[in-house]
Amino acid sequence: PGARRLLPGQRAAAKKAQAKLRGAAMANLRVALLLLVGLSCVAGLLPGAAPARGAAAGQQRAGSVTMAGAAALAKKTTVLEGVKENMDGSALMFCVRSEGLRVNELNDLRMKLPEGVRLQCVKNTLVNIAAKDFEQFNAEGLDGLLHYSNYWFFATEAGMRDSIKVWKTFTEESGRKESGEIVGGIFDAQVLDGKGVEAVSKLPTKQELMGKTALLLKALPTKLARSLNEAGAVRIARGLEQARGQKMVRAVKAASEKLP
Repeated sequence: PGARRLLPGQRAAAKKAQAKLRGAAMANLRVALLLLVGLSCVAGLLPGAAPARGAAAGQQRAGSVTMAGAAALAKKTTVLEGVKENMDGSALMFCVRSEGLRVNELNDLRMKLPEGVRLQCVKNTLVNIAAKDFEQFNAEGLDGLLHYSNYWFFATEAGMRDSIKVWKTFTEESGRKESGEIVGGIFDAQVLDGKGVEAVSKLPTKQELMGKTALLLKALPTKLARSLNEAGAVRIARGLEQARGQKMVRAVKAASEKLP
């Protein structure tokens, strides 16, 4: 009620006007969306935007590198402590080339090593660092052994001889007699070649020397008594001879005096 009624011609004109308004609104909306997309693309190319993203990426990469470096350092520290633990209490360390050695063979080899002997593949730099902390391995000329990739044997005094035997038996049975030759080693702060390592391994141990010394000391009183007895017998025999000789001299002298 009260509303003005439009004539049929007026209603058609009103509908056309509304359609035009809706079309204009949609066109304006599309233009606005295009402007927003364009501005976002331009913002990515502005001088102040790219460095911010680059800095964030750089910080992320730097953080990753730092974490990786810390993990590598921790791993090297752990390995170094293990090498020092093997050197501690060892009298001889010698190396062989690692080329061609398989994991299963090395596991079998470790099982055959004498008690107290350790086998480890160690980087040359870590061997050089660790050796400086042990008087028996801090040798001049150690750098001459630190080439290529090596497996190191850490042998106690009691296990030196048997560790060499185990390795030589392994090389003969596996067909590596030539390629498996001992490169060299360190004993008593002296750098040795392969032949020197074998020669040192044949030396008597302290226990063996102590045993021989004990036997000699035990046999010494008997030998001394025998020597004294023999010396006494010689002196007695010499005295008897002298006595017989003196009697003979006196007898001859007495007989000569009785002669006319």
